[in-house]
Amino acid sequence: MLAGVQAVLANISSPDLEALGQAFGTVVRTQEKSAEESPPVELIELEDLDGDGVPELALNVLAPYMNQEDQDPNSPALLRGLFLLSWDGTRWKASPLATSTEEFQFQVIRLGKGTGRGIVVVNVVGEGEAPYPAVFQMREHEAALIWDSQAEDSRYNALEHGQVEFQDDPKLEQTEMIVTGRADPGLLQFEPGGRRGFAARCVYHWDGQAYVPARTEYAPGPDNSLYRFIAALHLHDFRGAYALVDPGKFLKTDAPSLERFRQMVEETWPELLDDQVFQARETSPGSQDALAFELPEKNYVYRPTLTSDGKFLLTGLERRVEIPGKSDAGDSP
Repeated sequence: MLAGVQAVLANISSPDLEALGQAFGTVVRTQEKSAEESPPVELIELEDLDGDGVPELALNVLAPYMNQEDQDPNSPALLRGLFLLSWDGTRWKASPLATSTEEFQFQVIRLGKGTGRGIVVVNVVGEGEAPYPAVFQMREHEAALIWDSQAEDSRYNALEHGQVEFQDDPKLEQTEMIVTGRADPGLLQFEPGGRRGFAARCVYHWDGQAYVPARTEYAPGPDNSLYRFIAALHLHDFRGAYALVDPGKFLKTDAPSLERFRQMVEETWPELLDDQVFQARETSPGSQDALAFELPEKNYVYRPTLTSDGKFLLTGLERRVEIPGKSDAGDSP
């Protein structure tokens, strides 16, 4: 694809944007004026990223081996490529930003003092439709990758069916990245595409070399309370877990205390203090297992009860042993 783009650019000896558009058989537009459906070739005017007086452009083009005429209705979605075009004083240069992908978004971002501006490209990957951003900067009139969220040392956490947006923060003099989607809590797993789970909102700041997490907010709800309860006990943070229960109802006493809570957990649910991963059950909302979670390797099933006052505090936790093909074989308070 890059060779084909360069072949078109070889015939243009002027920085004139109208001539550039004519060479590709399209009209140069601004990024704000997006089309409802992307045509086979788009030229989008960006900013003057290198300060030479000629703006850079993004070229969004269908892969040459797929087009509307020979597209089989049973074949995958159309693949596209994204290229940065920059005038170097004598000719247009092209460099790839994204190739052979079905869905992406891009925009110019501010990376703060001493770093200047860059271009972020977000690719949507996999069945979970997880967004993965990458940041490029102009170097010698070409796009150079300076951060990839899919790199091994990246601190980026892709959220399932997530969305990424970028907003300028005047105080930081940079563009912050905001990722929203379904949380991936780890210790309490939810079925992909199921009704269980909770949403997360993660804000990332540019630290000069990469986008790093600054703060994370979780949507309140029963599953969020259960996860926080399990996570606190996993860390042996009894005080943190105690703050997530209604003490009197959970301990079934008029004189609840943190020490009684600790003893109850250690004696009744010691596995919650171990390195265990629990699985949320998928059932209908009205079922007795609507909030149940389980530890499959031990055949444990937990049925929690929570307050309905919007605080979602645990008022009880029943554990039963359920062996496939057999009736329940035991329980705990």
